[in-house]
Amino acid sequence: MVVAPFSPCSEELFVAATFPVSSNDESVDQQIARHYDERPYASESFSYSSPVHIQAAAHLYGVSAPAPQRARVLEVGCAAGGNILPFALAYPDAEVVGVDLSSVQIETGRRAVARSGVKNMTLHAMSLTDIGPEFGKFDYIIAHGLFSWVPPKVRDALMMLCHTNLSDGGVAYISYNTYPGWKAGDILRDAITLHSHGANSEKERVESARAVINLFKDGMASSNRMRGALEGVIASVDRLPDYYLEHEYLESFNSPCYFVEFADLAMRHGLDYVGDAHPSSEIAANFGRNVQLNLSLVAIGQSKLMRQQYLDFLIGQNFRKSLLVKAGTQSSILVQPDAGRGKDLRVAALFKPMDPPTDAPERPGARWMRDTSGHPLCESDTTMLRVIDVLGQVWPRSVSVSELSERIDVSEEDAAHAWRRLIEWGRAFVAMGATPYDIEVTSAPRLIPGIMELLDGDEESQAEQIALSNFWHSTVRWRPNAPQRWVMRHMDGERSEATLSRLLRDAWHSGKVMGPDERSLLGQRNLDMLAQRTVRALREALRDHALCLS
Repeated sequence: MVVAPFSPCSEELFVAATFPVSSNDESVDQQIARHYDERPYASESFSYSSPVHIQAAAHLYGVSAPAPQRARVLEVGCAAGGNILPFALAYPDAEVVGVDLSSVQIETGRRAVARSGVKNMTLHAMSLTDIGPEFGKFDYIIAHGLFSWVPPKVRDALMMLCHTNLSDGGVAYISYNTYPGWKAGDILRDAITLHSHGANSEKERVESARAVINLFKDGMASSNRMRGALEGVIASVDRLPDYYLEHEYLESFNSPCYFVEFADLAMRHGLDYVGDAHPSSEIAANFGRNVQLNLSLVAIGQSKLMRQQYLDFLIGQNFRKSLLVKAGTQSSILVQPDAGRGKDLRVAALFKPMDPPTDAPERPGARWMRDTSGHPLCESDTTMLRVIDVLGQVWPRSVSVSELSERIDVSEEDAAHAWRRLIEWGRAFVAMGATPYDIEVTSAPRLIPGIMELLDGDEESQAEQIALSNFWHSTVRWRPNAPQRWVMRHMDGERSEATLSRLLRDAWHSGKVMGPDERSLLGQRNLDMLAQRTVRALREALRDHALCLS
């Protein structure tokens, strides 16, 4: 296969407008570091970039990846470390290293690491181009939100790093913006860049960007042939916080590429493409039978890479999360993910009931639910519904196919069929082996490590830079109120729910903690029922967000 060399499409044209060359002749690295220092990026976790998930996803492509429990893990562009901190907390025998240009974000991350008592995680303020052999080999290298936002020489350096510092059995994860889906985003970014030219401060630049967003919202002609695509981008961007808008649309570099260009660059650096960290995104049937049939016809005789490029054209792909290995180290990478191999995995999922959309057709016996990502699901198959119920009962623990078939009293074949569907849809968390939720089960409620330390961090770090996450590597938006925090401090795995309720009742009565509505309950009696309801609701919230080991 021959593809065009990877090259940025429009960055050189607009760099001068976006980032005027500073008077003190800063290097590009210095400019990028300065802007991230001035406007830190919220440091969150992404479940599909967790080594636990990567190992399981790679298995679906026929690739054997190292066990996460004792793995060496490197994240480049780690911000304050929020994407690797939950893994370090969950697997204390692993070694976790983070690197980022921004010294401000690294210092924030170091404070969070110190508060959390983590001993197996180190953060370095440096460029990935300075990582040498002394860093050693890594079983997992993670680069989330980096590749598209750095100069070409840094993209080359990232690929070389993966080739040089990846262990022979290791897997690299790189995410990036892709065409054709980002074409509409390019139009918006170009307009924002031009309109913000001459802005004298970050505040003015953001205000200029918001003005352009409003221009597209209210001023697009009905005859604009790209109106539908632009409206989708505008609706998404309009909800973004300022820091995200700045780094996605106002940075000097944001260079989407076609998938085959990325794959070609990887190959030229001695890396083989495995598949997407979301295997469901590479299964054409998930996008409709017409997509599946027509892709099969046009891609006859084509390579794996070309099949995926055609699929990107058909679905308007705008973001990929590619898994790579050193060339020649894996002999049997599958053309497509095989959900049948999911029988070797453990899965976990939580589906919450939802009201059906007003325009949804009636389906007798069907239930509407939302998965942990908030995506709706309508299901009427009785076996699948029983599987969903069992997964909800054991959440946040995971189960194997054999365990599941025993629980729902169906054949392992029927259980495996439902299992396969969940994996094909990407509706469940997956792992090759038991997770901390499965190993450290307690009868009395106990928080996963590090939660209170993060919640007790300084307001700036908590609100803007270090996100609360669970051991499934998912960011948690929920925040406890004052009495909930008080109870959480006493959840040690020894005190039962009844004991915690009595402690809370006494604390309210003595004025040690405020009531649920932020009013004092000092001296009040008959607080038992309120305390029981509060503790029960808290435990349910902690369970839903996978923040508790019980």
